[in-house]
Amino acid sequence: MAHYKVDRALLESHSTEDILRILREERDDYTPEALKIFEQILEDRGVRRAGASPRGTGAQRAAGPDVQSEVTETMIQNPSDAVRILNDLLVGVLDGTVDPDVAQAATNVVLAILRALEQEFMTESEEHR
Repeated sequence: MAHYKVDRALLESHSTEDILRILREERDDYTPEALKIFEQILEDRGVRRAGASPRGTGAQRAAGPDVQSEVTETMIQNPSDAVRILNDLLVGVLDGTVDPDVAQAATNVVLAILRALEQEFMTESEEHR
């Protein structure tokens, strides 16, 4: 297998949005080394992709992302937060970094939170009448 030298400075010149798009839509166009560097660049910039490949053993990676750490870092306080999380889950399933069963369970939790927020909103509306 051919090994290519990856120019990190060139990869760092991409905007965060470009890197996210590349990791989501153009993964097949880049070497595994370049993809790892893109992930490191995002991490250095403080960007955490939901469903990003966890570092660990093959068994840990096969099980899906570290759901517990993701839950503690993400709060759903309004519907736009839920939309972002659901989009990240979908992207993760499509690019193979999130197990579909894990995504289904996470989606069910997000939907339950949305229902609770809706009930809270409806209750507050009735109290103001």
